[in-house]
Amino acid sequence: MNKNMINPDDYITKRKATLLLGFKNSRSISQLVKNGYLKVYNIDSSKREVLKKSEVLALPQQDPPKKIN
Repeated sequence: MNKNMINPDDYITKRKATLLLGFKNSRSISQLVKNGYLKVYNIDSSKREVLKKSEVLALPQQDPPKKIN
């Protein structure tokens, strides 16, 4: 990846992904990474892993609970 072409706004932390997807903790995000549904990136020299926001938002969403009449 060319550092000049990286837009930091395109990447989010695991914590932010947890909140966006409505999970209670980041273990769910780690499980999605482990199972290959998400990929982690290092966009600078730090060891902090981030996720591509577009990949997180592209995950299938859980169906809302059905209303019982």
